[in-house]
Amino acid sequence: MKPDFTGTVRIDGRQVHPKTVQEGIACGVAYVPEDRLTEGLFLTQSIERNIIVTSIEKFVRGLFIDRAKADTTTRDMFSAMHIVAPGPHTPVNHLSGGNAQRVVLARWLLTGAKVLILNGPTVGVDVGSKAQIHNIIRKLARDEGLAVLMISDDVPELVQNCNRVLVMHRGRFVDELSGETMTEDAVNDRLKTLN
Repeated sequence: MKPDFTGTVRIDGRQVHPKTVQEGIACGVAYVPEDRLTEGLFLTQSIERNIIVTSIEKFVRGLFIDRAKADTTTRDMFSAMHIVAPGPHTPVNHLSGGNAQRVVLARWLLTGAKVLILNGPTVGVDVGSKAQIHNIIRKLARDEGLAVLMISDDVPELVQNCNRVLVMHRGRFVDELSGETMTEDAVNDRLKTLN
Protein backbone atom coordinates (compact mmCIF):
# COMPACT_ATOMS: atom_id res chain seq x y z
CA MET A 1 0.00 0.00 0.00
CA LYS A 2 1.20 3.50 -0.75
CA PRO A 3 1.79 5.88 2.17
CA ASP A 4 -0.78 8.58 2.88
CA PHE A 5 0.14 12.16 2.22
CA THR A 6 -2.57 14.30 3.80
CA GLY A 7 -6.11 13.96 5.01
CA THR A 8 -7.90 11.43 7.14
CA VAL A 9 -10.00 8.35 6.54
CA ARG A 10 -13.04 7.75 8.73
CA ILE A 11 -15.25 4.69 8.70
CA ASP A 12 -18.34 4.80 10.89
CA GLY A 13 -16.95 7.95 12.50
CA ARG A 14 -13.71 6.23 13.51
CA GLN A 15 -10.41 7.45 12.06
CA VAL A 16 -8.44 4.60 10.48
CA HIS A 17 -4.91 4.31 9.08
CA PRO A 18 -4.58 0.92 7.39
CA LYS A 19 -0.97 0.23 6.43
CA THR A 20 -1.46 -3.23 4.92
CA VAL A 21 -4.15 -5.01 2.95
CA GLN A 22 -5.01 -7.06 6.03
CA GLU A 23 -5.43 -3.90 8.12
CA GLY A 24 -7.62 -2.42 5.40
CA ILE A 25 -9.85 -5.50 5.42
CA ALA A 26 -10.06 -5.37 9.22
CA CYS A 27 -11.14 -1.71 8.98
CA GLY A 28 -13.87 -2.62 6.49
CA VAL A 29 -12.21 -1.49 3.27
CA ALA A 30 -12.30 -3.61 0.12
CA TYR A 31 -10.47 -2.86 -3.13
CA VAL A 32 -11.38 -4.34 -6.51
CA PRO A 33 -8.43 -3.78 -8.89
CA GLU A 34 -8.78 -2.73 -12.50
CA ASP A 35 -6.79 -5.70 -13.80
CA ARG A 36 -8.68 -8.65 -12.35
CA LEU A 37 -6.62 -11.16 -14.35
CA THR A 38 -3.25 -10.30 -12.79
CA GLU A 39 -4.29 -8.63 -9.53
CA GLY A 40 -7.78 -9.82 -8.65
CA LEU A 41 -8.09 -13.55 -9.30
CA PHE A 42 -6.30 -16.85 -8.91
CA LEU A 43 -7.11 -17.94 -12.45
CA THR A 44 -6.46 -21.67 -12.17
CA GLN A 45 -8.33 -21.97 -8.88
CA SER A 46 -12.05 -22.61 -8.49
CA ILE A 47 -14.71 -19.96 -8.15
CA GLU A 48 -15.26 -21.12 -4.57
CA ARG A 49 -11.61 -20.71 -3.59
CA ASN A 50 -11.49 -17.28 -5.21
CA ILE A 51 -14.59 -16.16 -3.31
CA ILE A 52 -13.60 -17.42 0.14
CA VAL A 53 -9.86 -16.64 0.09
CA THR A 54 -10.04 -13.23 1.83
CA SER A 55 -12.52 -14.54 4.42
CA ILE A 56 -10.98 -17.96 4.96
CA GLU A 57 -11.13 -17.66 8.76
CA LYS A 58 -14.95 -17.82 8.51
CA PHE A 59 -14.68 -21.31 7.01
CA VAL A 60 -11.98 -22.93 9.14
CA ARG A 61 -13.06 -25.66 11.53
CA GLY A 62 -10.10 -27.03 13.43
CA LEU A 63 -7.37 -27.63 10.87
CA PHE A 64 -9.73 -27.92 7.91
CA ILE A 65 -12.10 -25.87 5.81
CA ASP A 66 -15.78 -26.51 6.46
CA ARG A 67 -16.64 -27.61 2.90
CA ALA A 68 -20.41 -27.52 3.47
CA LYS A 69 -20.29 -23.95 4.76
CA ALA A 70 -17.97 -22.87 1.93
CA ASP A 71 -20.26 -24.50 -0.66
CA THR A 72 -23.40 -22.93 0.81
CA THR A 73 -21.81 -19.49 0.99
CA THR A 74 -20.47 -19.75 -2.55
CA ARG A 75 -23.87 -20.80 -3.88
CA ASP A 76 -25.48 -17.86 -2.06
CA MET A 77 -22.96 -15.51 -3.69
CA PHE A 78 -23.61 -17.15 -7.08
CA SER A 79 -27.24 -16.15 -6.74
CA ALA A 80 -26.66 -12.68 -5.28
CA MET A 81 -24.04 -11.76 -7.88
CA HIS A 82 -25.76 -13.47 -10.85
CA ILE A 83 -22.66 -15.57 -11.62
CA VAL A 84 -23.22 -17.89 -14.56
CA ALA A 85 -21.05 -21.03 -14.39
CA PRO A 86 -21.47 -24.82 -14.21
CA GLY A 87 -20.70 -24.81 -10.49
CA PRO A 88 -18.52 -23.48 -7.66
CA HIS A 89 -15.63 -25.78 -8.53
CA THR A 90 -15.28 -24.37 -12.05
CA PRO A 91 -11.84 -22.78 -12.56
CA VAL A 92 -12.12 -19.00 -12.84
CA ASN A 93 -10.17 -18.99 -16.12
CA HIS A 94 -13.22 -20.65 -17.74
CA LEU A 95 -15.46 -17.65 -17.00
CA SER A 96 -16.39 -14.67 -19.16
CA GLY A 97 -15.01 -11.27 -18.15
CA GLY A 98 -18.30 -10.24 -16.55
CA ASN A 99 -18.61 -13.42 -14.50
CA ALA A 100 -14.97 -13.19 -13.43
CA GLN A 101 -15.56 -9.61 -12.26
CA ARG A 102 -18.61 -10.71 -10.27
CA VAL A 103 -16.42 -13.36 -8.56
CA VAL A 104 -13.99 -10.61 -7.50
CA LEU A 105 -16.89 -8.51 -6.18
CA ALA A 106 -18.30 -11.52 -4.31
CA ARG A 107 -14.92 -12.12 -2.66
CA TRP A 108 -14.72 -8.62 -1.27
CA LEU A 109 -18.36 -8.42 -0.24
CA LEU A 110 -17.92 -11.58 1.80
CA THR A 111 -15.43 -9.69 4.00
CA GLY A 112 -18.27 -7.52 5.31
CA ALA A 113 -16.74 -4.41 3.79
CA LYS A 114 -18.22 -1.03 4.62
CA VAL A 115 -16.26 0.78 1.92
CA LEU A 116 -15.83 -0.69 -1.56
CA ILE A 117 -13.20 0.89 -3.81
CA LEU A 118 -13.73 -0.11 -7.44
CA ASN A 119 -10.98 0.64 -9.93
CA GLY A 120 -12.37 0.32 -13.45
CA PRO A 121 -15.17 -2.03 -12.35
CA THR A 122 -16.36 -2.86 -15.85
CA VAL A 123 -13.17 -2.76 -17.90
CA GLY A 124 -13.21 -5.59 -20.43
CA VAL A 125 -16.75 -6.82 -19.81
CA ASP A 126 -19.58 -7.01 -22.32
CA VAL A 127 -22.47 -4.52 -22.35
CA GLY A 128 -24.93 -6.91 -20.67
CA SER A 129 -22.52 -7.76 -17.86
CA LYS A 130 -21.67 -4.10 -17.47
CA ALA A 131 -25.33 -3.25 -16.82
CA GLN A 132 -25.66 -6.15 -14.35
CA ILE A 133 -22.54 -5.09 -12.45
CA HIS A 134 -23.80 -1.50 -12.29
CA ASN A 135 -27.15 -2.73 -10.94
CA ILE A 136 -25.39 -4.84 -8.28
CA ILE A 137 -23.24 -1.88 -7.20
CA ARG A 138 -26.21 0.50 -6.98
CA LYS A 139 -28.24 -2.10 -5.04
CA LEU A 140 -25.40 -2.61 -2.54
CA ALA A 141 -25.08 1.13 -1.96
CA ARG A 142 -28.84 1.62 -1.67
CA ASP A 143 -29.90 -1.47 0.28
CA GLU A 144 -26.79 -2.37 2.28
CA GLY A 145 -25.50 1.15 2.94
CA LEU A 146 -22.16 0.28 1.38
CA ALA A 147 -19.99 3.31 0.58
CA VAL A 148 -18.72 2.90 -2.99
CA LEU A 149 -15.79 4.80 -4.47
CA MET A 150 -15.53 4.25 -8.21
CA ILE A 151 -12.32 5.06 -10.07
CA SER A 152 -12.93 5.19 -13.80
CA ASP A 153 -12.06 6.99 -16.99
CA ASP A 154 -15.45 5.91 -18.39
CA VAL A 155 -17.40 9.16 -17.97
CA PRO A 156 -20.85 7.68 -18.78
CA GLU A 157 -20.22 4.97 -16.16
CA LEU A 158 -19.45 7.61 -13.53
CA VAL A 159 -22.41 9.85 -14.38
CA GLN A 160 -24.87 6.93 -14.39
CA ASN A 161 -23.68 5.36 -11.13
CA CYS A 162 -22.32 8.06 -8.85
CA ASN A 163 -23.84 10.75 -6.64
CA ARG A 164 -20.88 12.97 -7.32
CA VAL A 165 -17.73 13.00 -9.43
CA LEU A 166 -14.42 14.24 -8.06
CA VAL A 167 -11.94 15.19 -10.77
CA MET A 168 -8.29 14.59 -9.93
CA HIS A 169 -5.23 15.94 -11.69
CA ARG A 170 -1.66 15.12 -10.67
CA GLY A 171 -2.76 13.66 -7.35
CA ARG A 172 -5.03 16.54 -6.32
CA PHE A 173 -8.76 17.11 -6.40
CA VAL A 174 -9.44 19.95 -8.83
CA ASP A 175 -13.22 19.85 -9.15
CA GLU A 176 -16.40 18.29 -7.83
CA LEU A 177 -19.57 17.82 -9.84
CA SER A 178 -22.89 16.64 -8.45
CA GLY A 179 -26.61 16.99 -8.98
CA GLU A 180 -27.61 18.87 -12.11
CA THR A 181 -24.02 19.94 -12.85
CA MET A 182 -22.92 16.30 -13.15
CA THR A 183 -23.51 15.56 -16.82
CA GLU A 184 -21.30 13.75 -19.31
CA ASP A 185 -20.70 17.03 -21.14
CA ALA A 186 -19.76 18.87 -17.94
CA VAL A 187 -17.32 16.16 -16.85
CA ASN A 188 -15.78 15.91 -20.33
CA ASP A 189 -15.49 19.72 -20.58
CA ARG A 190 -13.69 19.80 -17.21
CA LEU A 191 -11.33 17.02 -18.28
CA LYS A 192 -10.43 18.90 -21.47
CA THR A 193 -9.08 21.80 -19.40
CA LEU A 194 -6.49 19.57 -17.72
CA ASN A 195 -3.07 19.10 -19.30
